[in-house]
Amino acid sequence: MKEAMIDMMFENNVRAEAIIHIPTMLAQDAWPDIAREALMEDEPDRIWEEIGIEPPYDLDDEGLIFEHLTDNRKFGYLVKFATPVPQDITADSHRLSWGYYSMKWIYAESYEQACEKALDWRQEFIDRRREKALAEGGDSD
Repeated sequence: MKEAMIDMMFENNVRAEAIIHIPTMLAQDAWPDIAREALMEDEPDRIWEEIGIEPPYDLDDEGLIFEHLTDNRKFGYLVKFATPVPQDITADSHRLSWGYYSMKWIYAESYEQACEKALDWRQEFIDRRREKALAEGGDSD
């Protein structure tokens, strides 16, 4: 990963909470807990939408899920990113704290592409929060 991207992630308060590399983490019979939770338990609809394909017919079968991903040529990274939720928002400033943050799963073919998407997501998230706070006439938590 390029140093400039690392700096951008730091400067924009975006961090990776979990990284799933599909071809190396899911090829084995026993998946890591984070992969099982993401693709089968926690928010499978959001995950499959982010990956860009329909889920397989059986979300309880790890082998079927891996086969479905490879059949659809999904060999990239599924990364859970986090960013603080802006608070005390004004037209030109806001406060951030890692005590209150939002997360999003992002799929991309490379980790660098996932980071670029995360930076875009973060900016859109901040813009939406600012727009909402200003429309409500002041600060927003």
